[in-house]
Amino acid sequence: MFETLLSKTLFILSISLGFSFLGALGIVKYFRQAYEKGASYVTAKTNELGQIDLVVKPDLIYKIFWPSLIVNIITFIILMFCREIIPLNFFLMSLYTFTDGITIGIVLLEIDENIGIKVTAITAITALLASLVGMYSGIDFSFLGKFLFFALLGLIVVSIIRLFVSIRGFHRKVIAAIGILIFIGYLLYDFNNLDKAKNIAKLNNWNTALEFSVDIYLDIINLFLQILDLLSD
Repeated sequence: MFETLLSKTLFILSISLGFSFLGALGIVKYFRQAYEKGASYVTAKTNELGQIDLVVKPDLIYKIFWPSLIVNIITFIILMFCREIIPLNFFLMSLYTFTDGITIGIVLLEIDENIGIKVTAITAITALLASLVGMYSGIDFSFLGKFLFFALLGLIVVSIIRLFVSIRGFHRKVIAAIGILIFIGYLLYDFNNLDKAKNIAKLNNWNTALEFSVDIYLDIINLFLQILDLLSD
């Protein structure tokens, strides 16, 4: 059924994105149902479009967010060391992406969960177009490698600075736009590498597919977060 490297990679990637979606959807649905039942720890306000925007007590948010983030980071680190051990690597990938979804769901709650569908749609369309260009345009995107690496380092430095210095308005949106360009570049680069590897027989295995799916998954999730940052207030 999954005879090629491409089909293996897309299968793992689809499952991984599915786990993230379930994690994010689950956390948002939980608090929405809690609000509908009149729970004291969640209230709501109305956004500019007249939609209900949930407001969860910060102490409860922290109790969910930090454990999920810690498990997420630890799982990813273990995955990097055990990525060739089947089926442990697939279990770790599933746990990593699910906890990723939980943290993303909490971020959406803190911003406005109603924007999630719009950001998801834009991310999906952008990733699809990037995959088609990366694999079928005939362009060799290997030249992007070094540029993207240093651009990503710069983005990480700016992100760390934002933990201590408030960057708002136009400047924040410029940073988000640059982040979007960086991760679109990574999607082009990684899908291009997948296209080069798909016809190499010795690479046609589940471990290689997992490595490609991890790279592309991270591209898509980070693209989602940058688009969310750009569109949110």
